[in-house]
Amino acid sequence: MKKTFIIVALLMLVGVSSAQVFNTGQTLKAKTFSIGFEPAVLINGSNEFMLFLHGGYGLKRGIDFGLNIGVLGPENYFGADVEFAIAKKISLAVGAHDFGVFGLDGTLNFTIPIKSGIRLFSGLDLDVNFPENNDTQFLLWLPVGLEVGLKKNMSFIFEAEIGLTDPAYNLIGGGLNFYF
Repeated sequence: MKKTFIIVALLMLVGVSSAQVFNTGQTLKAKTFSIGFEPAVLINGSNEFMLFLHGGYGLKRGIDFGLNIGVLGPENYFGADVEFAIAKKISLAVGAHDFGVFGLDGTLNFTIPIKSGIRLFSGLDLDVNFPENNDTQFLLWLPVGLEVGLKKNMSFIFEAEIGLTDPAYNLIGGGLNFYF
């Protein structure tokens, strides 16, 4: 009963937030890859649906490469990053994206193991966008997520990203991630 209450409380905590990180603070093992899909709602006044496709590959111990594609939303999203393990459960990802405007990304993520197969993750997600009007934008989010291992090579990830600066939007999403 106590475990069920904790899981429900964490899901409620995540449910009031938002997401686009779809990643814990841990990197993929060398020569392994992941594929995931994440339906999400972009909360920017019009509450638009998006579908994100995520891919990752472990380049070597402590370093992986990620690719993210978002479709069906107000603009198509394309992003790529390289993630570096800083400590056992802390990582830093840097990359670039295009979501109607070109930008650079930086994400600091940490993971808190709850029990075997269940992990809470959070951190800070920063985008530096370069719109055509030359007014550089600094957008900061607080990601909050929960990864639940369903099988040995499959997990459900639910996450939310809370926009901390203007014009950062909020995003809520969840989906499956497969590890090979």
